[in-house]
Amino acid sequence: MNKIPVCSLEELSGGKTQVIDVEGKSVLVLQLGEEYFAVESICSHADVSLEDGDVDESDYTIECPKHGSLFSIKNGEALTLPATKPLKTWVASTDGENVVIEL
Repeated sequence: MNKIPVCSLEELSGGKTQVIDVEGKSVLVLQLGEEYFAVESICSHADVSLEDGDVDESDYTIECPKHGSLFSIKNGEALTLPATKPLKTWVASTDGENVVIEL
């Protein structure tokens, strides 16, 4: 797998998220606790950006701001309707002061 640097650790501090275009894919990168995650940034139901979606750190979910579908940040699973298709996910980790994802 190819590890691609996507943002600095500082860019995710304080609960911030980043949407990054990586090789033509729109990827939402975020930190929950000590873990880093990378998921498809567009809702699989309504073609809406998840960048402003509510993130629940206790159950690792993100909510689509348009229709309220919940997705697992860990594996992309669509947990509630109206979404039924999962989001693509990538393995995210750190390398020095950067967050990297595996493509």
